[in-house]
Amino acid sequence: MSVAEAPAKRRTAPREIRRKQLIMAAISCIAKRGFSDTTLRHVTEKAKLSHGVVNYHFDSKEALYDATLGYLAQEHYDIWTRYYDAAPDDPAARLDAIIRADFDKKICTHKRLAAWFAFWGQAKYRPNYLKIHNTFDNERYERIRQLCTDIAADGYEGLDPDRLARMIESLSDGSWLCLMLYPSTSDREESRDDCLHALTRFFPKHFPLAKAP
Repeated sequence: MSVAEAPAKRRTAPREIRRKQLIMAAISCIAKRGFSDTTLRHVTEKAKLSHGVVNYHFDSKEALYDATLGYLAQEHYDIWTRYYDAAPDDPAARLDAIIRADFDKKICTHKRLAAWFAFWGQAKYRPNYLKIHNTFDNERYERIRQLCTDIAADGYEGLDPDRLARMIESLSDGSWLCLMLYPSTSDREESRDDCLHALTRFFPKHFPLAKAP
């Protein structure tokens, strides 16, 4: 880095830090209070920042919420693509990896799941939330659909890759919902294994056990 570049980086670092503080506070508040009861005051108090700071970094409460959903979506995207890239170059191994990523301990927490479902519950009334989500999630769906297509071509007849992709997506979504609603009786690793076990029904030759190590 040149001498000229160093001061600019130092100036932008606090802004990035403050934005993340506010976003993380928003996740906590939304997870705890939901949308209707969360105010900017709750967020700033949680972040231990002044009200003026949030006004400086975000034009409005909605702008903060858009950034918060974008953060959650980017975080999920980064996790599943990392799992995908680390898996062997094999359709079954990569499908297994995508499902495992949904239950990574960084993103599969009660707080994050509660925030996710709060945003999904608002998507009907705030179309921009669905747009933000789909910007990241459409690629994941297409990867799953393509992996199902590749596996089905290896000895399975009459399988619809689109239907399979929807079913696999629903497995994770349903498991997330159970983990959020019933935290005392639902287990993250057990839920992951249940989703992997379902693959034995779809592709028994490629997932004879589908058991997590």
